Amino acid sequence: MKILAMADLHGDLDIYLQLKRLVGSYDVQVVVLAGDLLEAFRSDLTIEQAQRENANQIVEVLKSLSIPVLYIMGNDDLIELGYQDNLIQSIHVQRVIIGRYAFVGYQYSLPFMLGIFEKAEPEIQKDMLTIDPLLDEKTVFITHSPAYGVRDEGIHIPTRDIHAGSRSILEAIQRRRVRAHIHGHIHQCFGRDGIHFNVAAAGRVRGMVINLDDLTHEEIDGEKTKK
Repeated sequence: MKILAMADLHGDLDIYLQLKRLVGSYDVQVVVLAGDLLEAFRSDLTIEQAQRENANQIVEVLKSLSIPVLYIMGNDDLIELGYQDNLIQSIHVQRVIIGRYAFVGYQYSLPFMLGIFEKAEPEIQKDMLTIDPLLDEKTVFITHSPAYGVRDEGIHIPTRDIHAGSRSILEAIQRRRVRAHIHGHIHQCFGRDGIHFNVAAAGRVRGMVINLDDLTHEEIDGEKTKK
């Protein structure tokens, strides 16, 4: 099974509109969106109102894909996408089986923007214990946050990089031996490390096509296409 995985699209409709082309070009069966899906572009609305308008536009694009779209929210999202049908669904703390694989999501990351999808490490640790029974060796675990120490260098200071990932997420992945971990959040750490795939788009038509059968992958990395 091949999936197209992206994160941190930040509401950019030009990028969302590329998804249909990418799905066809790479012959993928599932689209995974790992958080930070929305942005606010309207100065005459509250941020939440602008994100709702943006979310409605994004949903219309996702409907056109005609394949499963599994998503979670991220720390820059101030509302839920707020739409589900038989193909498009939030997988936060949910286990969805497609073919031979299960997909489980978790949308909270460590405090950074004081957003509604952030939690302190002790709270994430409690959540991971709840999620544990959902994870196994056939699971693709989708989080917005990186695992601690893996493609998570968020803030650079002269003497060291500050890790933005969650220790509890790392421990859950190691404990349950999931098949793959897909995340975003740290734009500059796009890439792969073992079973960890950072798929942050960060203003580009950027993501990964991952073959879950053998865990080979292909990076998509192009400049944003202008209208």
